[in-house]
Amino acid sequence: MKYAVTGANGMIGKALVLRLVSDGHDVTAIYRSELPVAFLDEERITLATGDVRDAEFIKKAIVDVDGVFHVAAFAKPWARDESIYVDINVEGTKNICEACIQNGVKRLIYTASAGIHGSQIGNSLISENAWPASYETAYEKSKYDGMQCAFEYQTRGLEVNVVSPARVYAPGPVTESNVPARLMDMYVNKGFALAPTDGLGIGSYAFIDDVVHGHILAMQFHGSGEEYLLGGENVNYIDFFAQLSELTGKKSPVFHVPYQLSLFIGKANLFMADTFNMKPTITTPWVRRYLKNWGVSSKKIELLGYKPRSLREGMKLVLESWN
Repeated sequence: MKYAVTGANGMIGKALVLRLVSDGHDVTAIYRSELPVAFLDEERITLATGDVRDAEFIKKAIVDVDGVFHVAAFAKPWARDESIYVDINVEGTKNICEACIQNGVKRLIYTASAGIHGSQIGNSLISENAWPASYETAYEKSKYDGMQCAFEYQTRGLEVNVVSPARVYAPGPVTESNVPARLMDMYVNKGFALAPTDGLGIGSYAFIDDVVHGHILAMQFHGSGEEYLLGGENVNYIDFFAQLSELTGKKSPVFHVPYQLSLFIGKANLFMADTFNMKPTITTPWVRRYLKNWGVSSKKIELLGYKPRSLREGMKLVLESWN
């Protein structure tokens, strides 16, 4: 089979391309910048450099493929002009879908986010049937709108399935998008860790290989019009660092950051961004998310064969990659 993958230089996109190639498929890797070195020696990879906002480029890039994995997105926590979330995550998705229709591509997997379903209500895990009254961030709203845009193309013959990953983490270098690994790096290599509020906020930690497998399962599934949450082990920050301590033998202190202090830091970051164009590390909308739980149920895609590994096993693979 031959596939196209947008956002091929991102954490999920790069891993997906390499997995597809290792499975014997040919892949058109679409990326905007920073070509992954790992792609250079792969004969099955065709490189296409451009932007999903460029409809003509996308039309030329997505040709002679059996399906498209649309992973590309603007996922940063802040943008001076929030219209970029719509331009890339919604209008970019429209360009991808239009190219699929015009070039006779039958299937599309759209990568959304578990965040589009909002936080947990009580002790119930987040599921595909839960929806928030409103969204905290422009990113979450744009990913929801992008999903709806993709689903609309089913009326024109495009088979669409959606995958919505939780907190994805991966071995290798600690990057901005690899947030769980950044928490691990702080604890292991910096000698301390930070936990929001009381540290009891729950997150769902999904290892990169499992998330990639979830994408492939959604592509291989014969039906369409479905969304699948890709979660992992659901743990709070205290348990997260406790498991890390057991694996490493380290006893780094974990400092709890009060909500009001976090809110102040978020406001200060926004002020510095607006005044001096300094990139913020956190913003107030994202701080508010700390008060909520984000445990995810993956039962729906588990019926297709999705089996997320434990956090301990994933952490071990990350730690091994640093040695």
